[in-house]
Amino acid sequence: MNDPAQYAMMDRYNGVFNALEISAEAFRAAYDTPDIGPHIEKDYKGLSYLSWPFAYRYLKEHFPTIFVAFEERSLGWPVFGEPGAYILRPYLTDGCRRTPALVFPLMDRKHGSLKELDGRSISDNIQRASVKCIATFTGLGLRLYAGEDIPKEDDQKGSAKLPLQQETPKQAARTSKAPAPAKEAADTAGTEAPAPAIEAKPFDAKSLLTELCTANPLGYESAQGSLAAGKAALETLGFVRATEVKDERTFGNVVSAMVTIWAKEQGLKITKTDMSKELDIIKAAGPSADGLAMAIKDFVAKKQ
Repeated sequence: MNDPAQYAMMDRYNGVFNALEISAEAFRAAYDTPDIGPHIEKDYKGLSYLSWPFAYRYLKEHFPTIFVAFEERSLGWPVFGEPGAYILRPYLTDGCRRTPALVFPLMDRKHGSLKELDGRSISDNIQRASVKCIATFTGLGLRLYAGEDIPKEDDQKGSAKLPLQQETPKQAARTSKAPAPAKEAADTAGTEAPAPAIEAKPFDAKSLLTELCTANPLGYESAQGSLAAGKAALETLGFVRATEVKDERTFGNVVSAMVTIWAKEQGLKITKTDMSKELDIIKAAGPSADGLAMAIKDFVAKKQ
């Protein structure tokens, strides 16, 4: 057995490692950290999770000698298991001592078991596993996993959300109140019958997104590039196809994702606050594809 990873695994199985300890005081301080509200993000299902840059920053500020590492199946390869049951095994270490390893399943964007491996999915899951490892052993953000409320500092006044974190409005609760009984013909003589209710047309996000991408307001080399950007925006929000987008607000988030992806590709220097304002202006031009395309073109022109 010449593989160093196999030697390390055998040491772990035999309990041959020095335990890394985090004091109860440090754990409690991290667990009760009051200012993490702005760093909590939500996925397309509304599930909360801690921003990985914030988790790493906290780790280096409060535990500067500790870092996240992964057990390896073979040298340089951190993935264990088989299709549908791939796992990562993250742990904290200072290079000499270490914690036990967690078992973290590799998941797709919809939290389903990953069936096929690729570099992007492995990288994304490594980031998620790292955050959970930091939370488990330091206490930072562990309240999210426990389902507890995050403590607030001075009743934080509505911390601003990132452009892609807007919540879809909840439908109004249905009432059980029965409709009023019809009046007698004598009472309604001379009055017009109420117009029949008109059913609202379902929101056609597919046609709208196709029309917007075909207009290519972000100036890709071809319409195909623009369509690819639209698909990437959907995937960023956890959607497989545009038909899964059911309302104007969610479609606005898709448009925001398109513009945000473009801005990152261009290396655009803009603050989060300014970007949020620009995205609000763009979304206000909707829901027509023409209005959105014009607003996006105006944004691109200002930034070039």
